Amino acid sequence: MNANAPKGKTEKAADLDPLDAVFSHLERRVEALAQRLKATLEENGKLKAAAAAAESEREKLRAELAEARKAAGRGDEAAGALKRYEAERAEVRARIEKLIASLEGA
Repeated sequence: MNANAPKGKTEKAADLDPLDAVFSHLERRVEALAQRLKATLEENGKLKAAAAAAESEREKLRAELAEARKAAGRGDEAAGALKRYEAERAEVRARIEKLIASLEGA
């Protein structure tokens, strides 16, 4: 039995060496994955912040666009009022010229 005991220990040690290598390899892989996860989480945080900033900028631009559309609408109203004013002015001018012509003829 003594002869088997050292042989069993030797076999056990030989079996542990490949297992140690496997566990070492797995440990390195897990560490690499943990580092990659940490880097990905950091990048995700940066991207979320950039997305929030882009959303804020988009909302600002939407508000500016709505304001520009309102101003354009007011511009159209003003243009219509100007045309009406010019038409009235031309009509008044025609009346005045007609009145002057009738006064000169009288």
